[in-house]
Parts: sequence; C-alpha cells; structure tokens
Amino acid sequence: MLKYDSYYFQCPHCQAWLEGRNLKAELVNEAILYSDGKVLYDNYITTRQKMLLCPSCGHAFWIEDPKEPFITTEKPDAEVYSWNTWRFYGIRFSDNKGKLALINHYLTFLKKSHYEPKNEIYLRRFLWWAYNDLHRNHQHVRLKYLLNGFMSFGVWHSNRRMILEGEKLFLKNLKGFNNNLKRLLVLLEKHPEEQIDLEVPEIYRELRQFDKAKELLDQLGSRTHFTNEMLRHSKWKDSRVFMVSG
Repeated sequence: MLKYDSYYFQCPHCQAWLEGRNLKAELVNEAILYSDGKVLYDNYITTRQKMLLCPSCGHAFWIEDPKEPFITTEKPDAEVYSWNTWRFYGIRFSDNKGKLALINHYLTFLKKSHYEPKNEIYLRRFLWWAYNDLHRNHQHVRLKYLLNGFMSFGVWHSNRRMILEGEKLFLKNLKGFNNNLKRLLVLLEKHPEEQIDLEVPEIYRELRQFDKAKELLDQLGSRTHFTNEMLRHSKWKDSRVFMVSG
C-alpha cells in the first residue's frame, strides 16, 4: 500500500493552491530501478516533479527548494487542486498517446526558454525517461512472462501490444531521442556534480557507443550487480533500457 506525506503550495501566478505528495522514504527500498536511473514504486515515479503547469491558469513554474509560506504541510482553508490534476500535467500513462504527450510537454518546455544548466539537465533527464517509457519493460513481451504466472493472458497480451506499438513509436522518434541524449551528455560532462551514478556510461550505451560505455565501466574500482548488467548489455550491443532490480 502506498503511503505519502502531503504538502501544499501556491501557483505564483494565480495563487491557486495545489496538493503535493512525497513518497515515504522507508518504501523506496521496495522500488524498481531501471538502467536509465528512473525509479518506480508500484508504477509511481519516486523522483519529485519540479516543473509544473498550474491546473487553474496554465502557468508553468518550478517548485525547486520551496520555502514557507510558499509551501506548507498544513492544509489551507481554501479549494485545493489534487495531486492528480497537475502530476505530470494530468497525463494518463495507460496508453502510448499519453506517453507521447509527456514527451511533447518536455520538448515544449525546452523550446520556450533558456534554463540554468541544472534545470536543463533536469528537463532533459525526464525527457530521456519519457522516451524510454515507450518501450520500458520490453522484456514483458516474451512468452515466459505469461508462462511464469505473473499475469493473465489478457493482461500479458494487452501489455505486449502496447509495448510493441511503443517500440515502433520509439524508433520513429529516435532522432529526437539521440539529440536529447547528446545534449544531456554535454551538460553532464560540464557539470559532473549533477550526475547520477552510472548515468554517463548508460547514455553512451543507449547512444550505441558500446566501447565507450565499456571503457567507462571498466574504470570503476569495484563491480556491482548494476555495473555487471550494464557491461553485459554493452557486450550484447543492446542499447534498450532494462530493469536492474525490482
């Protein structure tokens, strides 16, 4: 069962109140980790959303490092927009149309304005994850995921159809995916303090620069399950995002 701590904040443009939620820290160890760094708990992303569109006025704004009274844990005595009205712009992720809509939101944000490096890195990282969402969990199309009893035939068949359709859409948008990763790589190499562990070799792997990915992984002092899996996929010349643990 999901457990959250609620908080409340105001749109700086129209002062409408919005409800936010933080996943309780003790649940994060039960999450699913993917090779691109995205972490999910029960299909909910655990990374906090910082760029918002106000559901009242449509104003885009950041909530990075908010302070009182902009943010509070006390529910205000006013109408409050629920978390789902603004979380990832109200997009539904149960079909590929919603996933494409999320990609377009991030592309629109990046075209509209110039950002500080850490903010551009944040948007491009989330754009990377959004592209990968089109074929994330691609391993579930295999027959063994039906035969092992984890899901019914109806669920497996529906998921398989959506993932295979998403794979086609991913390939159709491959140029945009690659351009985003190349720009993200430049930013991360200029600002190493913003890097997530193993993020740079993973970007090289997903750009199909497998030798560079292996070179960076070989430079690490110790091996973990994560690094071994990345090396294995690099040797296979497999550039697709994969589940590391969960």
